[in-house]
Amino acid sequence: MQSIVTLVCHLQQAGLKPGTEKSLKEFIEFFLGELSKQIELGQNATDPDFLVFQRTVNANVKSGARTRQMILLRKLFRKHPVFFSALSQSAEISKGLTADCATLANTIRDLITASNERYAALNGSDLFKPTNKTATALNAIGSPVTSLDEYKTFIENLYFIFREGVGQRLDGQLPISFVHVKDLRTMLQHDVDHGKAEKVAAKRKHLAAIFSTYSGVPSPDAVDPSQFSLVQANILGTLSTDLSTLAKSLL
Repeated sequence: MQSIVTLVCHLQQAGLKPGTEKSLKEFIEFFLGELSKQIELGQNATDPDFLVFQRTVNANVKSGARTRQMILLRKLFRKHPVFFSALSQSAEISKGLTADCATLANTIRDLITASNERYAALNGSDLFKPTNKTATALNAIGSPVTSLDEYKTFIENLYFIFREGVGQRLDGQLPISFVHVKDLRTMLQHDVDHGKAEKVAAKRKHLAAIFSTYSGVPSPDAVDPSQFSLVQANILGTLSTDLSTLAKSLL
């Protein structure tokens, strides 16, 4: 309850826009429901963020309040990116998102290692093929994304890992975030406008809808540079969740 009250006060202080109360209410109900669900799942939880949230409550340490607040904010921004605009100029939020991206990148690296070990035990080879290109990409995905050019590099790095890296080894069973990485890269390619007009229009709408789920806007060109860290955190967070589920399925 204290964390929820702090979140609302934080948003009001930053300038909560009229008409967003309903979305905030829906988010709080979603978060508390998902928190209970993930705690019940325990080791089988599909989103470790909720377990970290609960552990900080039980541990009652000084840093716990900040950790809970960053988890709440990240989940809120992922579900309703519109809320980020009011807080994007906050140095604390910006610093928190940067740290969050670095943490998520480390989690992804650990989950890929675990997935490779478990997949190799069953199949005799790695699931994510290690190459110089993927190794470089893995080291770079946690670096802050603060511009359109850096976003393009970020997506290219993710593509090397989650599409080229897995090849056909998850054919027909790709987690949705892996598919989204391919779509987000396609969105940045110039050949998306080739073909019949109606098919091009449908494809552009599809790609815009995917990007909007991570950013709240339909195109990378419409993202304020200060908000690319949010897009980065949302994408890494979704990949981390899907990787966690994938790793457990290989046990």
